[in-house]
Amino acid sequence: MKRNKLWGAMLLTALLIGIGLWWTITEMKDRRDPLNQADAFVYTDNGMLYWFELTSRKGKVEGSLHQQKLMDGYSESPYIEEKTFPLTGESTEKGYEFIVNADGKRIAYHAFFSGPHLSVQKLQEKDSHLYNPVSEEELAEYVDALLNYHAEEKENERLRKFFSDLRQVFGYLHTSEDGSYQLFIKIDEALLEGELTGSLFMVEATDDKNQPYEESKYVLNGVTDGQMVELYTTVDNKKIKMTGDFHDDAQSFDLSFWKANKQLTFNAINKEEYQKIPFFR
Repeated sequence: MKRNKLWGAMLLTALLIGIGLWWTITEMKDRRDPLNQADAFVYTDNGMLYWFELTSRKGKVEGSLHQQKLMDGYSESPYIEEKTFPLTGESTEKGYEFIVNADGKRIAYHAFFSGPHLSVQKLQEKDSHLYNPVSEEELAEYVDALLNYHAEEKENERLRKFFSDLRQVFGYLHTSEDGSYQLFIKIDEALLEGELTGSLFMVEATDDKNQPYEESKYVLNGVTDGQMVELYTTVDNKKIKMTGDFHDDAQSFDLSFWKANKQLTFNAINKEEYQKIPFFR
């Protein structure tokens, strides 16, 4: 009887040790699984941010797929629209199989590690994408980068539109309040990088009855970002800098002028309007 109890105790001890060893080995194996080495796996594409949060345990995978997109809406500031879809899966001989429940639609993915990156391919599609392993802090940086990407794209869009509009303008006219002179600025080249070249034509009234007007032409070089504008020319062998700002778009701007003690307003005119000006016919 005692011998049976002894054998029973030995078997129970061996069983507990076996379970403990199995649990330890399983835990070690789970910890070594690359899915458990990162807080998330991130992929970005054209202003979109995707990431997987994954946990692998005993061959089973659980987690979620996140999608973020920047939206303009009707607010002045953009906002992030985020969608989260639950995910289940399992380990396979070739990697992993995921099933994502996207609003009731089951989407299957195949995944495997390529170096430190998680290569993910939607089943029945040819293309795969590499997701970078990141920590929580690095994930936050990706979100910030998405905001910066949007801001940069908005700025590039603004610049493209501004320079496209600027190239359509025939020229800019200013007439002094007393009519003693008129200024016409013609922009010959406007590069998206901000460089400008052109000419300034000036017609001044004189006291000479035989030549009541004097005409001058100045070569211009400058820069603009669609908001500020700086133009440079040479007058009587001296380099002159003129500074100013555009008014919201390419249709008008204020600019300093060496003959005035204030900035002057120049307005866009077309070729027909230009040809009607007596001085410039």
